[in-house]
Amino acid sequence: MATSIIKLISTDHERVKEHFGGLEQVPGAKLGDWFCELRELLVRHEVAEEMTLYPTFRSEVAAGDKIADARIAEQQAAESKLAELEKMDPQSPSFLAELMQLRPAVLEHAKKEEADVLSRLGQTLTPERLEDLGRTYEVAMSSAPTHPHPHAPDTPPGNLILGPVAAIADRMRDAIKKAS
Repeated sequence: MATSIIKLISTDHERVKEHFGGLEQVPGAKLGDWFCELRELLVRHEVAEEMTLYPTFRSEVAAGDKIADARIAEQQAAESKLAELEKMDPQSPSFLAELMQLRPAVLEHAKKEEADVLSRLGQTLTPERLEDLGRTYEVAMSSAPTHPHPHAPDTPPGNLILGPVAAIADRMRDAIKKAS
């Protein structure tokens, strides 16, 4: 049975909230692994939204462009911060401080997205259309990059062309790192 894109995105938001909720309990030696899980979850989620949610929102919801631009700008800021964190030593005190700054921004973005985007989408589209978008979102999630690419395009057609290429490169990078 298909799941609505609204349910899928809301579930992702809950996973992110839960993950951030455990930040203070992560032992220092495990912080790098914790961050890798967060980074992959956030990047795949954001890219899938940019490929499925936001193009539909722009075309089918009144004033969709302005709202989409604001939410995508928030995602871009988070992706830039993730890219900075990825270059840092997880054992450094500044790493944890930067993560603590990222957390409220990401959680506020999710809250705004649920209120401004998902609620309006639910009022505008049919349940069948939301389920179709859910299927597309799941495919986009499974093929999305796993590392931030803050300079890559956020909108079609650029993200549809470069996203899969970045995803392949990321998966190769991850496999090489895991093997070494």
